This record gives sequence, C-alpha cells and structure tokens, in this order.
Amino acid sequence: MAHLLLAQTNDHILLKPEHRFGRAESEVDTQVLGIEISRHHAVIAWTGQHWALRDISKNGVFVNQLKISPDTDRVLNLGDVITFSDLHPHSFIVSCLAPPD
Repeated sequence: MAHLLLAQTNDHILLKPEHRFGRAESEVDTQVLGIEISRHHAVIAWTGQHWALRDISKNGVFVNQLKISPDTDRVLNLGDVITFSDLHPHSFIVSCLAPPD
C-alpha cells in the first residue's frame, strides 16, 4: 500500500484507494489544518495504473514547489514533495507507490 511521509514529524500516512485531504475533520481521510487549507483540499487516488493527485482547493496544491493545475490529475512519482498551500509549513513526501491491497 502506498504511503506519504510527513516531513516534519516522520509520520507515515497510508493511502486509501481514494484518499481525501483537507480541514473538514469528519469528511477527509487526513486532516490538514490551516486557514489557507480548504475544507476539501486535495485527493490522491489509485487509477488502476498509478497514483494521481488532484487539487480541488481554492488556494492550490504544489508538487516539488510547482503549483499543479486545478481539477487535473498529476501522476505522483517516488520522492515527490507535496504541499497543500504556498503558505502551509508542512510537506508530504511520496515514500511508497505500491498499489492498494
């Protein structure tokens, strides 16, 4: 199963086949706090061939410090660094890309 590494704490986040990130605690799989984070900010999903990241926010999602296009799938690669806003201090590193169980 794929997972991300939260760079600041070394915590591993196991990805569900469709994994949601955002502020809305009861509506997301991983809560990310901050006024710049949308209630529903981003989704990482298994497409059957690879893991893809989709920005569904108002403030943007960055991979390797480059803003990705909203509502467009961005294929993830091992070692990619994801941040959920240019103002947010936490980053997530793609540390495993195994398909879901």
